[in-house]
Amino acid sequence: MDQSTMPLSAAKEGITMRVDSLPAHSILRDRLIAMGVKPGVLVEVLRRGKPGGILHVACGILEFMIRQEHAALIDVSQLA
Repeated sequence: MDQSTMPLSAAKEGITMRVDSLPAHSILRDRLIAMGVKPGVLVEVLRRGKPGGILHVACGILEFMIRQEHAALIDVSQLA
């Protein structure tokens, strides 16, 4: 992971990020791909649960919730 890459779990609310990589865990990876979340797409954290809680994320017109520990497995980078 380079300096501009971070886990989705560390992304700030309201910032558009590009997905760089998905988790190695096949079930989680396949579920994300089925929803259209794959490397190269843009995502935004809309809201955060209480510390350690779930993230409310948007990817295009899709909105979904993801656990903090799963979001930590998705690498994203901020757009220039």
